[in-house]
Amino acid sequence: MTQPFTPADPHHLAAVLLRSVAEAIIATDPAGQVALVNPSAEKLFAVKAEDVIGQPLRQMSFDPALANWLERAIEEGTSQPVVFELEFPGERYFSASLAPLSDERHKRTGWVVVLQDVTHFKKVEHWRSEAIQTAAHDLRNPLNLMYGSANLLRDTLPQPTPEQVECLAMLRSGMERMGTLIEQLLNLETIEAGQAITLSKLALRRLMEITVAEFRHEADKKKITLKFEGAPATLKVLGDESWLGRAITNLVSNALKYTPTGGAVTVRYREADHTGICEVTDTGPGIPAAAQARLFERFYRVRNAATRNIPGTGLGLAIVKSIVEKHAGRVWVSSEEGQGSTFGFAVPLLT
Repeated sequence: MTQPFTPADPHHLAAVLLRSVAEAIIATDPAGQVALVNPSAEKLFAVKAEDVIGQPLRQMSFDPALANWLERAIEEGTSQPVVFELEFPGERYFSASLAPLSDERHKRTGWVVVLQDVTHFKKVEHWRSEAIQTAAHDLRNPLNLMYGSANLLRDTLPQPTPEQVECLAMLRSGMERMGTLIEQLLNLETIEAGQAITLSKLALRRLMEITVAEFRHEADKKKITLKFEGAPATLKVLGDESWLGRAITNLVSNALKYTPTGGAVTVRYREADHTGICEVTDTGPGIPAAAQARLFERFYRVRNAATRNIPGTGLGLAIVKSIVEKHAGRVWVSSEEGQGSTFGFAVPLLT
């Protein structure tokens, strides 16, 4: 005789899941005091749950950067999950997702951090990078030959037919896309090797204002509202104006590309924790939570109905990450499907 189905106790089931998952999970109350630490987090941080529960996260043996992120989220009242990366000793890397917890009345009840080991992905990315950079160098010469041949063919056709004109246009378009891809790959190689970086004192806020002005025409053509919101700049950063400008350009360009006609893109400057912060918020389709941890990887692109027909190489955000990390900074993304996205970076301010 078949036994009737008996629903599992949800509290027991939740406890079993927390003990079983490989991800490290830490939950706190609204003020940042530790409320829960699962076995994976105990192992990762070499702590015992009974020793840390009820204590502020910063006072425990957790990564200081993690405490910084939590304190910033509490201070700013962050309402969406924030994804960032943490590096541990021994070249171990973890993707961290920090999200607010709320009850059915939308009252803030705490915070939860989930850390996933992405060390293997980082190693694979490094190996793949070396192979791709070599290929990019080798592709430049044949691409230049193709450009020259296409130009010669165009100039020697006395009266090209419409079909020939279309073919030449397709050739040029394809070569331009390939050239852009090679240029971005070599940009990555240059910045990651630490070459061509000239440091000087500069105003990050001013760089952001210049970038917004440069994209004004493109935004108007697409009927997108592009605006800049800047807190007063009290200090400068030590950086390379060209490279930091490129990082800002990539974020604004990305936001405009994924924002539909009639939407809005907001570029914000602020200062906190001795850093200058650049954030770019769009009203695009948003990003699935499962994809956010990989957004700054090379060639990674979210594939869904909303992005299928939007061109791109998947290198823009990887370039931003490399540039910012060479300036001792950090990058992050905060997004929810259907609610738009915010990409940001922070670099140290000079004191």
